[in-house]
Amino acid sequence: MTSLDDVARAVVRDDRFAAWTLRRQGEGWLELETQAVLERATAPLLVVLAWPEVWRDPARLAPHLVRARSGNYALMVVGHDDDFIAGAAHRLADEGDVAALAVPASIDRVVLALRARAETTALRQVAARLELELAQAHYENDLLIDTGRALSRERDIDSLLEIILRRARDVTGADAGSVYIVEGDDDADLRVLRFMVSQNDSRQIDSRGFTMAVSGSSIVGTCVMTSDVVNIPDLYRLDAPGLGNNPWGFVHDRSFDDKYAYQTRSILTVPMISARSQVIGVIQLITKRARGFIRLDAADDFGRGVVPFDAASVAYASSLASQAGIALENTRLYDEVRTLFDGFVRASVTAIESRDPTTSGHSERVAQLTTGLARAIDRVEVGRYRDLRFAPDQLKQIEYAALLHDFGKVGVREHVLVKAKKLYEHQREHILQRFQLIRRGVEVEGLHQKLACVEGGHLHRLHEIDASALERLRELEEMMRWILSANEPTVLEQGGFERIADIAGRFFVDPDGGRHPYLTAEEATALQIMRGSLTQDERQEIESHVVHTYNFLREIPWGRTFRDVPEIAGAHHEKLDGTGYPNRLTADAIPVPAKMMTISDIYDALTAKDRPYKKAMPVEKALDILAFDVKKGLLDDELYRVFLEARIWELVHR
Repeated sequence: MTSLDDVARAVVRDDRFAAWTLRRQGEGWLELETQAVLERATAPLLVVLAWPEVWRDPARLAPHLVRARSGNYALMVVGHDDDFIAGAAHRLADEGDVAALAVPASIDRVVLALRARAETTALRQVAARLELELAQAHYENDLLIDTGRALSRERDIDSLLEIILRRARDVTGADAGSVYIVEGDDDADLRVLRFMVSQNDSRQIDSRGFTMAVSGSSIVGTCVMTSDVVNIPDLYRLDAPGLGNNPWGFVHDRSFDDKYAYQTRSILTVPMISARSQVIGVIQLITKRARGFIRLDAADDFGRGVVPFDAASVAYASSLASQAGIALENTRLYDEVRTLFDGFVRASVTAIESRDPTTSGHSERVAQLTTGLARAIDRVEVGRYRDLRFAPDQLKQIEYAALLHDFGKVGVREHVLVKAKKLYEHQREHILQRFQLIRRGVEVEGLHQKLACVEGGHLHRLHEIDASALERLRELEEMMRWILSANEPTVLEQGGFERIADIAGRFFVDPDGGRHPYLTAEEATALQIMRGSLTQDERQEIESHVVHTYNFLREIPWGRTFRDVPEIAGAHHEKLDGTGYPNRLTADAIPVPAKMMTISDIYDALTAKDRPYKKAMPVEKALDILAFDVKKGLLDDELYRVFLEARIWELVHR
């Protein structure tokens, strides 16, 4: 055979071409079709035979070359040896998948050449498909690995479930889906399923949380009870005769579909199983999209663009669900531990404040102010803190440090901690009793003097004795008034030190003849306190609470996440110029969260409700005092600026 007509007639008439069908022919070319010659090549194969008048003309050849690159279309150029020697056919090898057939050739040779060409094309198809499947497998495996990393990092349950569902849909091609978690005791009768999250690419869904009993009447309930995958090819054909698609007896409620003009067709429900082999959640994947469909808009799309979840989808979804089950269990355990830890922290705060009820709420307010300032710092774009950012765990660390910044007060003697006046109440009572004794002594002494005058006949002196006693009693009253005034935790009046010293330098004689001072040295020292109500020793004891805080908190196994809590809490009384306590740290050595807490602590101490030793200060005056401390170089100016501009104080004054 040599010509196009010879081949065309043979294909139609000769049994040796039984596997081939003549589809089309044109001037100088024939298009033949055969079914797959390899088991994995399922698509029909097309081979075009082109004679020299076609393959020598670039314009006529171009469409065939384009089709030859499609994968299931092969091009074979036909010609005499002289045609090929001319060289044009060799250049075609660079243009695409092209083979050559030299004529004249027998029918058997043509059939063998066509079969070889078809097999080569089929092998290319199989190779391309395998390459695509391999790439898809690599992508899906990488996705699972990346998902595992993402799940291991996430600690927020809502975010975790969003990730789980998104990745499950990505790997299976599901148009929609939802996640349920199991709540309640291990007893099946007490468990419920809580709807947590849903996603849908084709519809905007108004999803709201609800709970449902774990029972065999629902697909998700069955999944929980059996711990098995439930894969339904088409919910709309559950009860189709003879299909056997509904062994569970499910009834598809189409109210959701009717509301959103949607069709919940194929559905894959996979259990999330914990490390203790318990089903703790369910991933439900809905409506697997066929290739080429990104959204399902029209009703017809659900007929043409939805396919059942295949074995690969089940395998990948099950693998991801295994990861998700462990991650969900870890996150729930993390939440339980965090809740337990929060409870411990807040119970500790309650214990601290129960020793001094007048400061109730102080720790909570300082925590609110400090974390609020940290969040405001997160938003600044100028200044030296523009690059400072706090992750959620760091914010929680700051909160814990602020809540526990006064934890060390449990190591301070209670009578010092709650001291409201310069004198302790028992000291004040002793002074009152002492002055009462002194008054009685003056009165008794006056009576003795008057008796002696009567017995001696000096009655004219009685008035003088009464006047002298009255003057001494008035002086005692004035001394007592001065003492009670000096007892208030305010700055002493002019001459106050000298007056207290004068009173302390006086003595009286008790009924037994013992000589005693009006004020003991300890009482006089307390009354001469310049500011506040604490003596130097008592102030040092109060200040030691920071050391106690640090030492106590250091004994707690905070772990890596919260390991800086002791340092932050223990530095909240440090000042930038090194005049703070307990370690006299300077600016660079003080943690930034501690600098923020210092501002918050001072502000709340100034503005807190009235206490026995101070009145609540107006916000404006408190801010002025903070500003003055900033100018003195005690507080961080940038942090105070943000505190001011972001109006952080409003967090506790609303």
